[in-house]
Amino acid sequence: MDKNNHKLNLAGRIAAYFIDSKLTLLVMAFAFLAGVFAFLVTPREENPKIVVPAANVIVQKPGASPAEIEQLIVKPLEAILQGLAGVEHTHGLALPSLGVVSVQFKVGQPKEESLVKLYDRIMSNRDRMPPGTLQPLVKPADVDDVPILTVSLSCAGPQDCRLRHVANDVLEHLRRVEGTSLAYVHGGRRRAIGVALDLERMRAFNVTLSDIRRVVEATNVDIPSGAFVGGNRVAAVQAGGMLRTASDVGDLVVALAAHRPVYLKQVAAVTDGPEEIERAHRIGYGPAYSGRKPGGYEAPAATIAIAKRAGSNAVTVAEEVLRELDRIRPTVIPQGVDVNVTRNDGAKADDAVNTLMEHLAIAVATVVLLLVFFLGWRAAGVVTVTIPLILFITLAVGLIAGQSINRITLFAVILSLGLLVDDSIVVIENIFRHYARKGADRLRHAVAAVNEIGRPTNLATFTVILAFLPMFWVTGMMGPYMAPIPFNVPVAMLTSLVIAYTVAPWAAYRFLKVRGHEHEGLAHEEHRGFLERHYARIMNRLIADAKARRNFFIGIGVVMLLVLSMPAFNLVLFKMLPKNNTNTFNLTIDMPEGTSLEETDRVARLVGDVVRGHPQVQTYETTVGESGIIDFNGLLRGAGLKQGPHVAEMRVNLRDKHDRRASSVDIVRELRKPIAELAAVTGANIKLVEDPAGPPVRATILAELYGPDYATLRKLAAELRAEVFEKTADVVDTDDSVTDDWTEYRLTVDRERAMLAGIAPAQVAETLNAFLAGLDAGTVHLELEREPVPIRFRIPAADRAGPGDLRKIFFTNPQGRQVALTDIARVEKQTAPKPIFHKDQYPVVYVTGELGSTSQVYAVLKMWNYLRAHELPSGVKLTQYFMADPDTTGYSVRWDGEMRLTLDVFRDLGSAFAVAIVLIYLTLVGYYRSFMTPLIVMGAIPLTVVGVLPGHALMGQYFTATSMIGVIALAGIVVRNSLLLIDFILEYRRAGHALREAVLQAGVVRLRPILLTAFAIILGTFVMAFDPVFGGLAVSLIYGTFASTVLTLLVIPLVYFIYEQRVQQAAHR
Repeated sequence: MDKNNHKLNLAGRIAAYFIDSKLTLLVMAFAFLAGVFAFLVTPREENPKIVVPAANVIVQKPGASPAEIEQLIVKPLEAILQGLAGVEHTHGLALPSLGVVSVQFKVGQPKEESLVKLYDRIMSNRDRMPPGTLQPLVKPADVDDVPILTVSLSCAGPQDCRLRHVANDVLEHLRRVEGTSLAYVHGGRRRAIGVALDLERMRAFNVTLSDIRRVVEATNVDIPSGAFVGGNRVAAVQAGGMLRTASDVGDLVVALAAHRPVYLKQVAAVTDGPEEIERAHRIGYGPAYSGRKPGGYEAPAATIAIAKRAGSNAVTVAEEVLRELDRIRPTVIPQGVDVNVTRNDGAKADDAVNTLMEHLAIAVATVVLLLVFFLGWRAAGVVTVTIPLILFITLAVGLIAGQSINRITLFAVILSLGLLVDDSIVVIENIFRHYARKGADRLRHAVAAVNEIGRPTNLATFTVILAFLPMFWVTGMMGPYMAPIPFNVPVAMLTSLVIAYTVAPWAAYRFLKVRGHEHEGLAHEEHRGFLERHYARIMNRLIADAKARRNFFIGIGVVMLLVLSMPAFNLVLFKMLPKNNTNTFNLTIDMPEGTSLEETDRVARLVGDVVRGHPQVQTYETTVGESGIIDFNGLLRGAGLKQGPHVAEMRVNLRDKHDRRASSVDIVRELRKPIAELAAVTGANIKLVEDPAGPPVRATILAELYGPDYATLRKLAAELRAEVFEKTADVVDTDDSVTDDWTEYRLTVDRERAMLAGIAPAQVAETLNAFLAGLDAGTVHLELEREPVPIRFRIPAADRAGPGDLRKIFFTNPQGRQVALTDIARVEKQTAPKPIFHKDQYPVVYVTGELGSTSQVYAVLKMWNYLRAHELPSGVKLTQYFMADPDTTGYSVRWDGEMRLTLDVFRDLGSAFAVAIVLIYLTLVGYYRSFMTPLIVMGAIPLTVVGVLPGHALMGQYFTATSMIGVIALAGIVVRNSLLLIDFILEYRRAGHALREAVLQAGVVRLRPILLTAFAIILGTFVMAFDPVFGGLAVSLIYGTFASTVLTLLVIPLVYFIYEQRVQQAAHR
């Protein structure tokens, strides 16, 4: 062999070295061990982590109106932060006394560096803050802080069984588990020392709030006060007297009346117990729940939420936390307290990964059976050995690169399965053919077989890699979401090429037994199979008969025109990604502003009754008065900022999807009608929010209205919602950012009368705030409490029901004279100011909507066409934008949400496809040193459409982003097949064969491996065909591969034959 090595190409040299080397076994062993290690160690998660650095900057300016906040806080702050490098969007919100600017950095920006820049920019501009502004608060919106596990403790007993206290005790143990990060308790009533002030008795004893507050603050002190030194010893001294019980607080002397002490308990009811209800959290049980249910099917709850540390394994962390929970449960959790795991993203990720591992195993087994059928068990066994080695090395490389094992990673592996066996199939099939024809020196012929197909196999593999690499440049959140595909597929392909040149020849040399033949040269007719004979018969006719050839190409042209017209007739519909079948969904309840907590809670209970009526509902958690525990979808939607007595949120947990036939999409569809009827009766805005299949957006359909006058924008938003959104078919859960009118009372102090009475206006505002909103005047000191227990002053709810109760409030001036509040202030009823929204420094009003079951593409196009032809009722014609920035000198609407994401993704994938084609063409030009031959090779790419679009129509699938990824993959696959055909034609022609014979025999020789590869791809990806998200990719590959393979075997050799025939004719002229 050595003396012939100078005649071998790279593939032949690699095969010659490894075919009889002890190193080959070591490579196989190393690949196996590395893969097993990677599989066990690599973190698991359901979806790839998307790094989107973001933060909310919250600035308070007490007393300022939304218009003032907009001018003094939001606009300057947006301008300062928009200039930060890497910032993609800023979203501003101006509320009474409060401004919030949310900063979103570009996807992939370093999180820590981005947040440091943000803090630095804010702190360095503090001198520009207007007077009266409080310290800015920066709260990062970190994906790593989203809880992966929630555990709800519930009890129907008195005082909620002190659930929050128990939950904090449990949390103290769980947060010690390795890999946990942010952990907190949501819900449950905090303990407080409540001081319910009796205004009548306070007036009778001439005791003011200032008197009480001063006494509490002066008494509740315990400070180090030096030390006693004597007798060679030092003893520390503590001075003061901490308040430790409600009795201590009640026994405080707050005044003297007729030389007798007035105790706090004489002018207030002092209690030790749960704080006043300002929010509620409970768990409900549906028909699918198998545990013990309380009598009313709902019970108060406190939920422990635990996030994992960045980079840790969600599956392992969740399992360890639950194991610790089981260990401490008998000693820490009292009898009567029920425990339910209401969110477990670790188990969810493990289930997703395990399901796909099963699909991968099925796909591998199917491909192996196919190989056995085509090649026989020995050759199939050789190829089968290479599959786990390639997969193991791919996993190991992923671990080194910081990848996780997730749904997209495993879909990428399944996608590459049909491709990665191709190199080994080509090598083994050629070795098989050489053995069958030449016999004798098996080692030399095996190396010769690898050497023969080395160059075209190298090129064919790199064309597939080049087809996937441009996907790395997909922008936005879809980029990192799909990144495992352009990473894992090329890695698998490169690995398969190396394994095909090392392990495959080594195994074939030892185990492949084929009876040799003495025939040299081209395969003879008697050695062709059924497929080869029929293929040769068809090709002979097409090569010999020009008319048949012409009719054949005309037929293909007609078919392609018909297929390309399918989208125009809505036979193929487009969508970003279809909805996924999940185990959870959310409901958000927005009552009109000004609605009491009790009324919102009543409506939430009615919603719970509807939800509980569905047989597939297991549990549901309701939070009233604030948003629920945040998830990834809610984080990017800004749900965490919602709070107030008029809001509620419900998270519904369904029976496991493996144990039910109905998908979550069907269940949500069934609930929409009764929920809509309930919303109409109660006046609530209730939305059913499903987990998105891909990156989340603020709303599926999002219209952003821009213009010079904000009041007009609000009016246009209401018209757009009523006249366009609500009248478009299948658009549900419509909403806008314009709040309802609601009443507020403004108490205006008569400055002259107040000063003459000796009462400062600031004293009036502070006292009123304490009476109505409550005032924490310190804490009691309890060693066993894990949360501070405040001493909270407030007047009873019955004394703050309306403006008439203000008559009971009085002040005492420095001369000791009592002054009634109504003597120095007047109360005015007015409409509360509404919030003002900004985006990227422009005022904006949002109109949103969700889709029932159709695609947002067609709903938005209907709205677009309506607005293009009609004015809104106010007579305004909106200018519409998709990608460009709107013109704010007039009134315009920019379509964002999932429509913008769809346009961005298809634009990026289309660009990636175009770049892939250019890269493939440049590579082929360099290889063939011809401009025309690469075009012939790439002529197979358009043929894929013959299968792709009809396949989607037949399967009833939307053409989605994953379908487009399948088209990109097909470009590499079909070029690979064409390249192998053309290369064999050129090889035969260099051997002296005529053009016609070379074209025919190249197709005959390559027919079986090309068909084998095609069927491997089809069967390998078939397991994805019914996945809600990746079904489009499978349809593209299955139908596209089938159609393009059949046509490629006929079209490409014929096109090359016609081209070369004309070249020869031109040369003879």
